[in-house]
Amino acid sequence: MAAQNPFGHGRTRGYNEIGSASVKSLSPEGILRVLETIRWGTTLSDKVRIAAYYGLRVARGLLRRDHDVATGMYPQFWGGNIDVTTPVGRFLCRANTIDFDIVNPHYEATLLDAYGEWLARCKSQEVVCLDVGAHIGKFSVYAGRVLGGRGQVFAFEPEPLNYGALERNIALNKLTNVRTFKVACGSRDETRLLSLSTTNIGAHTLADRADAEKIPVQVRALDSFLGEKGVTRIHAMKLDVEYMEAEVLRGARVILESSPDVGVFFEETDDSAHASSIVFLRGLGFNVRRLGRNIYAASRAAQF
Repeated sequence: MAAQNPFGHGRTRGYNEIGSASVKSLSPEGILRVLETIRWGTTLSDKVRIAAYYGLRVARGLLRRDHDVATGMYPQFWGGNIDVTTPVGRFLCRANTIDFDIVNPHYEATLLDAYGEWLARCKSQEVVCLDVGAHIGKFSVYAGRVLGGRGQVFAFEPEPLNYGALERNIALNKLTNVRTFKVACGSRDETRLLSLSTTNIGAHTLADRADAEKIPVQVRALDSFLGEKGVTRIHAMKLDVEYMEAEVLRGARVILESSPDVGVFFEETDDSAHASSIVFLRGLGFNVRRLGRNIYAASRAAQF
């Protein structure tokens, strides 16, 4: 992908691409990256809270010498809400959550770069981008800013608190080309139970978790949902739905078949040779390549 990153935050290794070992000291590059991250605080109070977060991690020996500040997420260290302005956009991040760890551009940076470059290269005059599993809007904001007047983003997030944060962040960035929907996506239209994670509010899932609190949510197949909206072709899809990627793709078969130049960016934890999501996409003529440890991109282009 030859296009330049529109916001120029540079290529870094994302959390999903590295191991889990940690040591107590930071490299000089790591120190510079922490300082950069602190500067993203919108007010002095925000900067102090970010500095305190990394100070606690240093004190606990939880920052890596290989400088990746996104390694590990510790919601208990976020003592208050923070307002940050990053190269991706502006975000309100909630106390005692992993909101800032998620919206940090150093987290999943390879995916962010590839996604932005794909959107920048789209030739259509009306690009349609889907953010399925939008959480609080990192990729929705990013896509909305990259596309500007060239297209629109459909952002799907079923969990009510995350959805509220998503709406606030879209409004904060004054994005009129991003539409939000409080629904989950699946293989068919129905009502299902969403299992809530108590440790990671970005990890709620339609997969059954026996010991989890559950709430009912509306589930829509993308084919029927987009048909109602008059959308007959899409150009990009970011998909992060906690082990349910294949189910979402099965519910989007028609729109994927009618979108010859779509790029799909998704997570998959199963072996790439047998993962249902990858097998499904290859069956539709997609070439699939790995971007990081569990991050993949798919396109029908011979090289992408």
